[in-house]
Amino acid sequence: MFVELNQIIEQDPDNIEAYYRRSELYFSQENYNAGINDLDAILQREPNATLAYMFRGYARGKLGSYHEAISDYTAAIDLYPNYAKAYYNRGTIYDRLEQDLQAIADYDRAIAIQPDYAEAYYNRGILRNKLELYIEAISDYTQVIRLNPQDGEAYYNRANTYNKIKQYASALDDYERAIEINPQDLEAYYNRANVYHKTKIYSKAIADYTQVIKCNARHAPTYYNRGTTYLADLQYEEAIADFSQAIKLNPNYAEAYYNRAIAHNKVQKYQQAIVDHQAAIDLKSDYAEAYGNLGLVYQTLGKKPQAVENLQQAAKLFQQQNNQALYQYVSKKLQTLQ
Repeated sequence: MFVELNQIIEQDPDNIEAYYRRSELYFSQENYNAGINDLDAILQREPNATLAYMFRGYARGKLGSYHEAISDYTAAIDLYPNYAKAYYNRGTIYDRLEQDLQAIADYDRAIAIQPDYAEAYYNRGILRNKLELYIEAISDYTQVIRLNPQDGEAYYNRANTYNKIKQYASALDDYERAIEINPQDLEAYYNRANVYHKTKIYSKAIADYTQVIKCNARHAPTYYNRGTTYLADLQYEEAIADFSQAIKLNPNYAEAYYNRAIAHNKVQKYQQAIVDHQAAIDLKSDYAEAYGNLGLVYQTLGKKPQAVENLQQAAKLFQQQNNQALYQYVSKKLQTLQ
């Protein structure tokens, strides 16, 4: 095909169609610079070739030449002001540059021109979510679902947004739908488990975390989260096992040591609790909660000097961290010891 197109262009250097076809072939091979050269040739001959600007903008975007891509899409818009795709494409470039408001403005324009533009709604929803415009983001994801009821990603993202605004029942419904559409969506299982945990539906949270572990047994946060669920559900030995696995996968997991210490304390394994609290503190020197609970373990064991020392450090850190509630709690504990 290249040989044929090269011959056509050699015989007829003004054959616009041949330049378009050859640029398309170059793009299919990811040879964007060569494709851009052909589009340059078109624009030299036809300065108002809207498609050439569009294709060159695409290629420049692929090469990371974002400002040049924006210039091309803007030229296409100047030539054809109602070109929804040009606004959408320029929006995606602004998105990559993290110029969120400009990107949203372009998605707005694309949707105004083409009200069924699902991709524009989807991208705008992601940006609105990023900007904490959660109600507006939900509205955009809802439009995507209206246009494509089988879009699992839209359900998943809408669920995440519902989760952020604590509309947990709606979030669970959307995670359920996302999983029905894509049963392999581990992130949907994982996030649904988090919502089940927040709403104290512990058995279902454990089931979802277990599903994730079946597919990915190397993800330390899933073991950790299942451990915190077991802990909340008073299943202490199961919690200890999960925190231990999380630590095995990530030996620097301070929170896993801390929560394993709490579980050890619940089953009266006080020495193990002390060791784990100290490990958490060694990894995270400002871990006020670990100092506080370590002090309480020493208090249980009747070791007043160690209890006072750790509770004093906890109080100091809570005050530095402006956590007045826990500062007051620890201060009252110290008063009973002094």
